[in-house]
Amino acid sequence: MAGQNKDSGDRTEKPTPKRLRDARKEGDVHKSRELTSTVLVLAWLLMVMLGMPLIRARLAGLFDTTLAGLNQPFGQALHTVGLATLEAFLWLTLPFLLGAVAVGVMVEFLQVGPVFAPKKLKPDASRLNPAEGIKRLFSQENLVEVIKAIAKSGLLIGLFAWVLFALIGQFALLPQAPPEMLGEAHWVAVKRLATGVIFVFFFVSVLDAFYQRYAFTRKMKMSRRDIKQELKDNEGDPMVKGRRRQLHQEWAQQNTLAGVRSASVVVTNPTHLAIAIRYQQGEDDLPVIVAKGEDHEAALIRQAAEEAGVPIMRNVMLARGLYEKVEVDEFLPSDFFEAVAELLRWAESIRDSRDGK
Repeated sequence: MAGQNKDSGDRTEKPTPKRLRDARKEGDVHKSRELTSTVLVLAWLLMVMLGMPLIRARLAGLFDTTLAGLNQPFGQALHTVGLATLEAFLWLTLPFLLGAVAVGVMVEFLQVGPVFAPKKLKPDASRLNPAEGIKRLFSQENLVEVIKAIAKSGLLIGLFAWVLFALIGQFALLPQAPPEMLGEAHWVAVKRLATGVIFVFFFVSVLDAFYQRYAFTRKMKMSRRDIKQELKDNEGDPMVKGRRRQLHQEWAQQNTLAGVRSASVVVTNPTHLAIAIRYQQGEDDLPVIVAKGEDHEAALIRQAAEEAGVPIMRNVMLARGLYEKVEVDEFLPSDFFEAVAELLRWAESIRDSRDGK
């Protein structure tokens, strides 16, 4: 029984809104670092292109100031050139740095929205534990990061090799070409490399964005036991207790009716109990209970079975035994194999006669 029972702790259910909210409070959200880095590279290239007049003007001004300082006393020249160098450095770095920070914050915000997680800022003693560090080092997340890095490096190396072999013939002729052709050839190579690098980054970032969403959803999945425990923990508020109980009953009823529609046969008591059994050859290893109920729930199961055309068999002893010993989503224990096999054969004959076979 224990070996055949489906693990009720398996995370197969979608995360509830509360679980997602709790994860968000802890800073656990899905985002793609590759997407952020790709947008930053594009933004940096765009800023350099748009800021080229400023770069040229500042470098030209610094060059002129340095030349003028050659005719000045050393102390005065040092002061003048030093201030000009500092001014040029600030003008050439701060706009691009602030622009990159703004773009990075914007991309992160667009991916995850506003997130405030003070817990992330608190010191975590587990990070100082060597065993935990080794475990994180060989985690699936780090393995994926290594694979991404290898893939990106391989694509970039292939790109550089492709550009080199494509232009090697032109570069071989440069010693005999006019001087202006040297700059043009290098510009062609730079444009091809830049275009290829952007494509590689974009390709990897798109794949990473889809993977991060998939990995986060899988990480957040819950077991039915988790959902039941969450509902139990949240029922402390009297004002919402009734509403939550109603929603839980509706959710359970919907799952029950959905299970009945997929059942192969329903066995009844005949009025107090109803148990829906499913066995699809090639899909189920063993017959499994997909729904069960008593009194009102039993009536709903019988009604759903009639509407779905699921055969219904009255068997008092079998119905009582299944109801008492087998839970929903559990495989049948061997004690019931013979009785249920006969029941399934009967249900199959009913369906065959109904279909005119």
